[in-house]
Amino acid sequence: MKTVTAAQAVVSCIEKESIEHVFCVPGESYLPVLDALYDTPSINVIAGRHEGGASFMAEAYAKASGKPGVVMATRGVGAANLSIGVHTAYQDSTPMVVFLGQVHRKFRGREGFQEVDLDQLFQPISKWAVEVNDPERMPELVQRAFRIAQTGRPGPVVVSLPEDVLPVEVASVDLTPIVKPAPAPGKKEVEQVSQLLSKSKRPVMIAGGGVKSAGAEEALQIFAEKYTLPVVSAFRRHDVFPNNHPLYTGHLGLGTHADILDTVRQADTVLAIGTRLSEVTTQDYQLLHPDQTLIHIDIAESVLGKSFPPSLGIVASADEALEALKEMHVQCAWGKWTESRRLAYEQVSLLGDAVRESDMMRGMIASMQEQLPANTVITNDAGNFASWLHTFYQFKEKQTYVGPTSGAMGYGMPAAVGVKLARPHKTVVSLSGTEVL
Repeated sequence: MKTVTAAQAVVSCIEKESIEHVFCVPGESYLPVLDALYDTPSINVIAGRHEGGASFMAEAYAKASGKPGVVMATRGVGAANLSIGVHTAYQDSTPMVVFLGQVHRKFRGREGFQEVDLDQLFQPISKWAVEVNDPERMPELVQRAFRIAQTGRPGPVVVSLPEDVLPVEVASVDLTPIVKPAPAPGKKEVEQVSQLLSKSKRPVMIAGGGVKSAGAEEALQIFAEKYTLPVVSAFRRHDVFPNNHPLYTGHLGLGTHADILDTVRQADTVLAIGTRLSEVTTQDYQLLHPDQTLIHIDIAESVLGKSFPPSLGIVASADEALEALKEMHVQCAWGKWTESRRLAYEQVSLLGDAVRESDMMRGMIASMQEQLPANTVITNDAGNFASWLHTFYQFKEKQTYVGPTSGAMGYGMPAAVGVKLARPHKTVVSLSGTEVL
């Protein structure tokens, strides 16, 4: 029987997911994992100076690559430092697997050096947190971690690794890559959507990160074009739909102009897909109202009804939902409504020459728009400066924006590093305010 160490089993699981970069601040509690990574040429280890930065790199790498981000740190102190990245991944629905070195099992419960109950610490901000105390179960539990991180609503999973478990020899296990389920709406649900849209005079779509994680941006555009639906993007999901498209009608974020908010306020039917209808997207949960028909589609059942009770809730992956809904037969009587909402967006969001000359910040955004390649990826930190980016920059291609919906400060620069590692041939630009310099 072939054997490997528990640490090598961890690395085998990472390698099986075709992950090329992992991020960390090295620590003695998980040195066997670092040794196993050193022996694995297909995986590059990026060592940061602070665990918070390493976790942001991993989170952005996941967004840009479509693979889980992997970050490692040592014991309670390293875990506390990287917790901001875990929280960001949780609120942003980003797949991430966090490996944390833990004290020797014999020292647990005695307030050992840097000891913290890591699984308990991270439970509120992760999809799953587990401590592996049986080395033979390492392959099983780590593969489960990667499955949970990527399926349903993606998010972070935390795995605590007691240092004395890692060198133990265990049976080698043949692993297979995770296959992500993509549930589709049933025929009855498609017919219900058709009936609700047929009654509408002023519909609007709110498109969120679930569209991006499903790779459904083209499907969204085809669907919107078929039914002439105006599309607004959820908070910091600008690139879900081409901003220069006649059907794009704005971004729901901080400081959004009232004319854009009116597109949602005045709508009689709201089709929300791949969005949890967050506090910022819905303007403190005040943007939608009971008189509207809300059709909410999300891959996670727990999202439906969490913020607003839907008239119709459908559990489905965004790509499968959009594909199924293309078959509806709906008379679209809202063409003028869509045109008026696009005009409202253009009047408050497009930069004219006079405005560029009178406002330095708008002029900077205009220069970026003119000089950067269309497929440039933009990252940004938290701060009021970001309102100029959100309001005036036109994202014309998919996968060109990576930003924290959690509003985490210090995100922009390490995120840019993570994106560049995932997409080395793209130009990556980070915008940061004075608060983080």
